[in-house]
Amino acid sequence: MRQIKPSALRLAIISDIHEDIGSLKKIIGKIERLGYDQLVCLGDIAGFSVPHYTYRKTRNAHECLSILREKNCMIVPGNHDYHSAQVIPVNSAIFDFPDNWYELDYQQRKESGKNEIWLHEEDNLDPLYTSEDIEYIRSLPEYFTLNHKGSNILFSHYAYPNLSGFKKGFYTRPEEFRPHFEFMEKHDCSISFTGHAHIRGAYTVSQGHFKHHRYKTISLKNFPICIGISSITKHENRSGFCKFDLERSILQVIKC
Repeated sequence: MRQIKPSALRLAIISDIHEDIGSLKKIIGKIERLGYDQLVCLGDIAGFSVPHYTYRKTRNAHECLSILREKNCMIVPGNHDYHSAQVIPVNSAIFDFPDNWYELDYQQRKESGKNEIWLHEEDNLDPLYTSEDIEYIRSLPEYFTLNHKGSNILFSHYAYPNLSGFKKGFYTRPEEFRPHFEFMEKHDCSISFTGHAHIRGAYTVSQGHFKHHRYKTISLKNFPICIGISSITKHENRSGFCKFDLERSILQVIKC
């Protein structure tokens, strides 16, 4: 288990860049002006979807990844990242991936996945990563925990059992998060951060309640709690990030 540095009390948490280098640079600039101790990315650095995104001429997954690495960002991969690196997630209870998943052709995977698993080449462009980029993504953990004063925080792309976001659909009811809270309990975590859902603002799930928050400051009081954060990509004007003060349990949901 990775231990957080005593000085790293302000986390800047981002997710779902989807190769939008312009938005990433803008948000990194804002994060640095506001001040932070540790940058965290919850995945999907890659994943430019032709039907949904309009910045095709400026997309740059390689530069996005390079910037995060320069900032010593702690990263968990998302489903698009794993697809680009041809990695099968280990902690997945949503689908029994065959060992040769990436060797199967599109039609074979479509039939095997029964239209429940994202087949990213349907509408995504190749992120054009370097071979070194691919090896770096393959080295990343599917999730990680940070410890602060005896309390653990879980970071993952999405909620267990769909931890890496390969299964289509999103959770919107508290009961759908029960397996995730069991996963949190297994790792002694009182707080969890997830991305993937491209929420406008953020959502919190705790004590049987699912609540959507727009851009505001939230004092976290009910634990355990799962927090879903907004995306970096400017698609549908949803671009934003979160800052979390570990010492005071204060979450800032910031629009960009």
